[in-house]
Amino acid sequence: MKSSLGSGIPLFKMKLAETGKVRDIKKIIARIDGLPSCLYGQLVDMGEGVRGIVMGFEETEVLVLVLGDENKLRIGREVTGVNEPFTIPVGHRFLGRMINALGETCDSGAPIMAQERRPVFRDSPGITDRQPVYQVLHTGTKIVDAFVPIGKGQRQLIIGDRMTGKTVLAMDAILSQKGKGTICIYCCIGKSMSSLEKAVGALKTNGALGYTIIMIALDNAPVGEQYLVPYAAASMADFFVAEGKDVLVVIDDLTKHAWAYRQLSLLLERPPGREAYPGDIFYIHTQLMERAGKMSEERGGGSMTFLGVAETLEGDLTGYIPSNLISMCDGLVFFSNPLLGEGIRPAIDFTMSVSIVGGKAQAPILRKLATELRVQFAQYKEVERLSKLQSGISREAEQVMRRGQAMATILQQGQFAPVSLAEEVLLLFAARAGRLDGLDLAAQRAFRDEIFSFARELNPDVISKIEELQEMTTDVEKGLTDVMDAYFAQVASAETPGEEEDGESEGEPVAEEEADNA
Repeated sequence: MKSSLGSGIPLFKMKLAETGKVRDIKKIIARIDGLPSCLYGQLVDMGEGVRGIVMGFEETEVLVLVLGDENKLRIGREVTGVNEPFTIPVGHRFLGRMINALGETCDSGAPIMAQERRPVFRDSPGITDRQPVYQVLHTGTKIVDAFVPIGKGQRQLIIGDRMTGKTVLAMDAILSQKGKGTICIYCCIGKSMSSLEKAVGALKTNGALGYTIIMIALDNAPVGEQYLVPYAAASMADFFVAEGKDVLVVIDDLTKHAWAYRQLSLLLERPPGREAYPGDIFYIHTQLMERAGKMSEERGGGSMTFLGVAETLEGDLTGYIPSNLISMCDGLVFFSNPLLGEGIRPAIDFTMSVSIVGGKAQAPILRKLATELRVQFAQYKEVERLSKLQSGISREAEQVMRRGQAMATILQQGQFAPVSLAEEVLLLFAARAGRLDGLDLAAQRAFRDEIFSFARELNPDVISKIEELQEMTTDVEKGLTDVMDAYFAQVASAETPGEEEDGESEGEPVAEEEADNA
């Protein structure tokens, strides 16, 4: 503003801001008088470097979630509304680092200079901003890739009781993205430090930190951070999706996120509903899960895939939170406690697992091999259950049992040991051809552990063709058959002693007779 005398010096500057006062503080929730025009999710400056997010309204008060040290707040202190939404820093420099829900580093590295900031809460992409899922996300877990395939842009739920291997499956999916150009974000919610160290150790050992961002809110973190961290992880993923990249987000786990929001809602004095959860818990999770998807070419063609981990109690899928999450996801992978007790690793009950959209994106060669085997494996589980109730079974049932036991053996897998597509094809091809039906358990395990390295040495071309074409062409099928023939011929020759040269075998029958007489 210029003076009336025409001077270029402004007489004063006008700054408009809403203010209020702290009326009450309850742990991490502050009640503010004033701020009549604030919005949900808006930032509030509370002084001394402490900020907050508007989380609710009453008739004359605003409820604010405190971000920072709540001990610095005092009743009666003046607060100011900030005219911007809650954002976090994002960028490529966060790869390989560990940060919290506010984008602050939690490791021993230097502070990170962000490329930009993105809002934590935003609307999910619309229908016109998406396209159908058509690319497969290889997880490296044989039973998942064969029977419950996951596509890029899918929301897949990993569900089961405690300590059944859910996190291992999610970590294997991250390890399988090495060298494939997929950015991974591991979001750890409410877990212990020892669990986090185990996961980070697996990433370091397998060289996966270079393309992975770790975002944490451990069990000793404030409830507000545990509530915010999955939304912050989705905002971090938005940055890479906008560049046209594929992003895999592992949320471990959503059950503890629901616990955190329940605590937060009780502090906000919202009325509890079923199992003491607030009535909007369904909306809270839907708001998060709907952000995943395969973006249209106009929006860069990137994808955001969610692998959400959830916990059940004694395998009950009808619980409030599990049933909510199942209804908003595109499929589930169910981990069974009884299978774990039988020594099956991973303990996935594929008869209870489903993938709604991933089957369309599955590699054609795997789809061809797995379609028939899925039915046979389901028959095996049924016959196995019935065989425990009666003493004898028919010849046809014995054949089903032999085929099923061979499949169960080759699908066994250790933790943090993902396998390639070519290895999965080799194992399933042998199972469908019945090559393993007549072998004992030790021979089946040896085949499972040796066949990929044997094929890579004997015929590396067929391995490269499987990875490149991902289809069962005539050349690929012939190459697989040749590998199987060569492997089992080698096994047969090793089991059968070769004929000795003339002159060296003449004394052997005498020695055998002397041994018999003795």
